Parts: sequence; C-alpha cells; structure tokens
Amino acid sequence: MKTLHYQEKIQSKQGGPGWYRLDNAAKIYPILMHTRHSSLFRLAMLMRRPVDPDLLQKALNQTLPRFPQFMVRLRKGIFWYYLEHYNEPVMIEPDVVNPMRPWTRKDAKSHLFRVRYHDRRVSVEFFHALTDGYGASVFLRTLIAVYLSLQGIDCPTGDGILDIHDKPAETEMEDAYNRFSTFKVIHRPRETKAFRLQGTILPGHHLNIICGIVPVSQLSAAAARFRVSVTELLVGVYLYQLYRIQQQGGYHTDKPVRVSVPINVRRYYPTETLRNFALYANPGIEPAYGTYTFEEVLKLVHHFMRYTINEKYLNALMCANVAPEKSIFLKISPLPIKNIAMRIGYSMAGDSRFTSTVSNLGIIRLPPEMAQEVERMEFLLGPSKFNPVSCSVISTGEQVVIQFSATMQETDPQRAFFKHLVQLGIPVKVESNQIWDHSGEG
Repeated sequence: MKTLHYQEKIQSKQGGPGWYRLDNAAKIYPILMHTRHSSLFRLAMLMRRPVDPDLLQKALNQTLPRFPQFMVRLRKGIFWYYLEHYNEPVMIEPDVVNPMRPWTRKDAKSHLFRVRYHDRRVSVEFFHALTDGYGASVFLRTLIAVYLSLQGIDCPTGDGILDIHDKPAETEMEDAYNRFSTFKVIHRPRETKAFRLQGTILPGHHLNIICGIVPVSQLSAAAARFRVSVTELLVGVYLYQLYRIQQQGGYHTDKPVRVSVPINVRRYYPTETLRNFALYANPGIEPAYGTYTFEEVLKLVHHFMRYTINEKYLNALMCANVAPEKSIFLKISPLPIKNIAMRIGYSMAGDSRFTSTVSNLGIIRLPPEMAQEVERMEFLLGPSKFNPVSCSVISTGEQVVIQFSATMQETDPQRAFFKHLVQLGIPVKVESNQIWDHSGEG
C-alpha cells in the first residue's frame, strides 16, 4: 500500500507539534476569507431529548484525540498557508439564531471548527479548509456515539462511526487529490459567467434559513416517475425555478443558469481521507437558445450528470485543479503573488460560473441505537460572495431535510422550490429562523 508519497503529516525537528499541507481544495478558502464568503458549513443532529452540555463537553474531550487532523490552526507561510497542530482545549458553545459567523483571520489563529448546542440540537461548524461534508459527518456521528455512551447507550462503530480507542490512521489525513490525479488531461470545460440572483442583502451577519422536511418515500417515488435520481430531481426543480425567476425579472434573461452540485469522489476512488475530497458538476441551461419546460430542464440535468459523473471525467477535473500546484512559477512565488493568481483563477472558474448550489450529502446511516435517539440530521452551507442563496440536502431515516441558507432578504427561490415539490405530490413541512408568511403555500 502506498504511504510515503502522500503522507501529509510532518513532525518538527524538535519533536513538537507537526503541521499539514492544505489539500488541493482547501488552498482557495484562506484567500476567500471575508465577510461575504464565509467558506463555512454546518452539520447538526436534532436529538429526541435535551442536550446535557457537561456530557457533551466530556464527549468532545474524549473524541478529539481520534481526529488529530482537526486539532490545527491556520498559519501563513512564505509560500503557502498551512495547518499547524494546536492542542488548546476546544470548548462547546451555545448555539445562535444566525449560525456560521464568518471566520476572521483572528479566528483562524485558533481552531477551525465549532461545536454548538441548544435545547435538543448538537451542531458542528467547519471552516472548509479543514474537511468536507463527509469528514464532518464522521466527526459528528463519532461525537454523538461517545456522548450517548456516556449516557449508557452503546453504539457500534463502523459505517462512519470511528472507535475513539483506535490509533488515527495516516490514510485519514492524506491529500487524496494528489494521490489519484493521473495528469493525462489537465484542462477543464470552459464556462461563461452565469446569471446571478439579485436582491436585498441582509445587514451584518444575518442568515435567512428556511428548512423543508419531506418524506423519503414520496420524494423517491416522484424521482422514479421521471426516471431520475433524487439529486437530479431536486437540482432540476431548483434550476427550473431559478430560470423562471430570471425570465420574470427581465434582466440578464439570456445568461446561462447553472447549479453547482458537489460530488463526493470517494465513491470512485478508494480512500479513507477525512479531509476534502469532492469535485463539482455544474448542470445548466442556455436561455438564449429558447424557452424551456420543466421536463426539458430535468432531462438536461439527468443526461449532464450521467455524462460527467464517472471516474474518467472526474479525474480530468481533478487534474485540472491540481496541475497549477505543479507549476514551477507558482511553487517559487511568494504567498502574496499566489493569492493574486488564485483570486484571478477563482474569478474565472469559481462562484461566478454558477447561479446557486445544491449540495446533497445523501443518506447518512445511523445504527439503530443512535437512530432511536436522533430525530433528524441537518446540513447547511455558508453564504457565498456571488451567490446569496444556497441549498443543502441530507437524509436520515425516513426524512429528507432540505435547507436553504441566504444572505438575501427576498425568499422567492425558496418559496418557488417548495411549492414545486408540493405540486409534484411531495408534502413539505417548512421551518425557518425568520418570520415567514406561509400563506399561498399550495
């Protein structure tokens, strides 16, 4: 088994705390760190009983040694940002109405994640430079398993729950992008700027969160009627409603409308990494070509996803992302020069190339012992500079939880999305952290 060439953990010569290179996906996030691009995401478990803060803190203390790659802080080097081991205690925090406060450079001098609680909810918020949704789900499931064990409820390990008594594996800390990139193709499909939603940006750190809870069975049945996957159905509905908003607004009506869909690449490349390992597909439509029906949009999404989400196409995207790191010019350039180059690159291939995001973590399986203590899981994306509305999806048990996070006051995309689901025969229970008029729900 390969080990040395992708080992990323390096100990200092004095035998003290080590450091990690940022993985390929993580390198952009410190550069984007500002108030309108938080680069944060959040996972939560809504328990069936109120959370005991003392037991949760004890569980966190027992869990963290199993995740040394998360016990780090962000540091600025001459040539790159890097992650330095940071062994100060992590204290749980009370939750807030507007979560995912953007990470400032001062915050980054401490830990890059938060553990929060309120009533029956336990939440973890991660700065994306540290991990992706899968890595965060492993951490949260393991933390809750330890928390329940302190209450006398033993949950079996495996299937996303780590044994805290095991030694952390080197493979959990690898940069899988570097390991699996073949470099046979190092270019990506060119995309033009996409349509952007326009609205009133909320002041300060205000986040409009709207959550829809739908039954797995009826959502799956609707997807089966159209012969598409659940993700394709949700992306198709959202893309169609964004297109309708674009056409009704009377501005930029010919610009492409695209939805970015993160792909967990672990499905195609065997790795145990708990760091970032995702790529992105951007299905979309070209309104300049003519008028689209919902069925046409759904077909385009379906065929685009089936064409692009395969090992070879994903490897081409991976290589295009990793290739700049191999550039001699970039390697020897000091960090300020790299920052400028990466900002330019991101402006040409980042958020400006899609209208919004639908991130589906899929089905998170919980052992029966944990499932009977958990009402549901929740997944939430942080706000973006260019795209004020994002959609995230997670499934546990018989429920699919669809959450919109927005820095925009208007809720037209969210309303239209959930109304469309209702029209497809899918009941939706809506919750929000804002006062929201439910009249006209359909």
